[in-house]
Amino acid sequence: SAQGALSPAELRALSSRFFEAVADSVLGIDGIGRIIRLNKQTEKMFGYGCDELLNQPLDVLIPERLRAPHAERLREYFSNPKVRPMNSGFIALGLRKDGSEFAIDVALTPLIMDSGMFVACTIRDIASQQYLEESLRRRMNGLEQADRNKDLFLMMLIHELRSPLAAIAYSAELLRQPDLPHNVRTEAAKIVLEETNLVQCLLNDLRELPRVKRGELSVTKTTIDLVESARLAVAINRPLIERCGHTLETVLPAPPQYAEGDATRMVQVMTNLLTNAAKYTPDGGHIRLCIEADGKDLLIRVQDNGMGIPADGLTRIFEMFSRLDGAKQKYADGMGIGLAFVRRLMEAQGGSVTAFSAGDGKGSEFVVRLPRAQLAQPDTAALAVAEEPRTAA
Repeated sequence: SAQGALSPAELRALSSRFFEAVADSVLGIDGIGRIIRLNKQTEKMFGYGCDELLNQPLDVLIPERLRAPHAERLREYFSNPKVRPMNSGFIALGLRKDGSEFAIDVALTPLIMDSGMFVACTIRDIASQQYLEESLRRRMNGLEQADRNKDLFLMMLIHELRSPLAAIAYSAELLRQPDLPHNVRTEAAKIVLEETNLVQCLLNDLRELPRVKRGELSVTKTTIDLVESARLAVAINRPLIERCGHTLETVLPAPPQYAEGDATRMVQVMTNLLTNAAKYTPDGGHIRLCIEADGKDLLIRVQDNGMGIPADGLTRIFEMFSRLDGAKQKYADGMGIGLAFVRRLMEAQGGSVTAFSAGDGKGSEFVVRLPRAQLAQPDTAALAVAEEPRTAA
């Protein structure tokens, strides 16, 4: 023979090596669907030994419920044999010896021999591939949802800023008039101050938003007086509460109430809860802020007789960008980040926040829990009303 040519025996040996080297399961099937040859990968994939599969119908590798339709497809294939490659859209289920099922892709190649027609059947385990594809789909869906959320967030931000900026611009125009009455000038300046504070609070929330989403909120835990933090939160919210004509009742212990937390963050928490109470309570409503001891914790209760919260919304309101339908109707502005911010702030300080409501139109209560400071506490059995209930003029 010519130099480099292989003998028939060497060709058969090389063919056999190729057959065994294939990473997929490869089987030879005769005209009635029996397995007449298989490689080692078939044994590994299905858990059978070679002797257990030789001369057995191919059905042994297919779940029983699928064998009848498979036999029909096999008859159709033998009546019109042609090459069917991998990734042709035919995904099936394989059955291992231990009874477990897994997704497979199957390629078929007809082999015409003197003794008849045979089929080379190549089987690939695609369970891991399907898992990766599903993971990729979920990732893509997540990115698409994130993109929609971004657009929605920007729309809400624009809407949230429009009202205070319009109020500021209108008041500024009034203040430019030299002969403006003193009472009108005073009211316009008050509006500018209030709306500027509102925008500042919004910008502060936005500045914190990336850290909130990453769970990286910065808190500095020290021994703080919750009563003092409550007084500051009330002062910040007083203009809004008065403008809405609400009655504000504060029930605060006379002695200081020391907790382990971040004073600035606790002012933010109470300010957020009082702001929500004012916004989502019809004008002329009643808001109550109370601090009380509960064992090793201090509780802050913010109650209102406003629009209330449906049972299925008591936990959902603490999710980022979540706003209840009723809240949107009562107060169109709002981005749905305030309560999510409160929850994360409390978790970062080792505390918690919980919402309670008897339902729509029946008011709501938010209970904030924070560990008491480990120091000698004065007797708090008798609570003093630190500020008389006040009705806005």
